[in-house]
Amino acid sequence: MSRQLGFSRSKRLRGRDEFSAVFDRGEVASDQTLVVHAIRAEGKPLRLGLSISKRVGNAPTRNLWKRLIREAFRINYAQLPTGLAIVVRPRKDAVPECAKVAESLVRLTQRLGRKLP
Repeated sequence: MSRQLGFSRSKRLRGRDEFSAVFDRGEVASDQTLVVHAIRAEGKPLRLGLSISKRVGNAPTRNLWKRLIREAFRINYAQLPTGLAIVVRPRKDAVPECAKVAESLVRLTQRLGRKLP
């Protein structure tokens, strides 16, 4: 695997303060599969945080969602706008399908990239 396509620490949101900033001050875009919260973070690469609650399902289901969202982020990183901090969470009744997750993540993140100042 190429290091370029990895999911390094510099591409992750880490810590309560970063997540709180996105939830408190961020914009929201959603569809039937995902809900994406985002804020502008100039001078930093696009960074991803995950918020997968127990409402989504049991532990294996939550872990599947995490893997699918991370993979969609990793593969489509070049198509996503830079300078954002995003937190992604699945809808309660959504089905975890790779193609739907990837399409939804790209569309919603691009929408937020245009929407944020």
